[in-house]
Amino acid sequence: MSGKDLALLGLFLVAGHFLHRALVYWRYRKVEAPLEAGAFAEEALRRYLTGFRVRVGRRNGVRFGEREVRLTEAVMRGRSLYHLAVAAHEVGHALQWRAREELVRNTQAALTLGFGLLVLGFLLGPTELSALMVFGGYGFVLLSLPLELDANRRGLEALPPEVREGVKRVMTALTASYLVVPLGGMLMVAGWLMGRS
Repeated sequence: MSGKDLALLGLFLVAGHFLHRALVYWRYRKVEAPLEAGAFAEEALRRYLTGFRVRVGRRNGVRFGEREVRLTEAVMRGRSLYHLAVAAHEVGHALQWRAREELVRNTQAALTLGFGLLVLGFLLGPTELSALMVFGGYGFVLLSLPLELDANRRGLEALPPEVREGVKRVMTALTASYLVVPLGGMLMVAGWLMGRS
């Protein structure tokens, strides 16, 4: 396989993943859930005594230092399986913090390093050194996959059994980004390096 073929494979892998994600979004945002995503998150965080609160934010995520689960207004008020999946995943991260704080800290550090390498590599322009930095950055991002899968598992366990199957499909599509994007990026970088040699 030539470097060009390898790079194209990586590109098609990433593009195919985002197309699949879009299809999952359009399908499951229309499937009604029996409860509002924000209300579920608040109740689950109380039930498991996490010490975290739910707040409206510009992006979905967890602020560990502030002990906050941030959900966008759309997710907070959403009543679809898609909205519930996003909220459950973030709740899963809060549950991780209580159970495995050191692992969460280490993974966050690896992600920060990975994103730093990616930004620096892209800023340096097309050189072998920058390509290796980007390759390494994607590698550090890939290390976060086990933590993301664990957050899914914990979030699913907090949900009512009747919605778990549909929510699991959404979570799988969203979490696949932590596998497919780094792998696709690494293939593109490897292909570019092969093409230059």
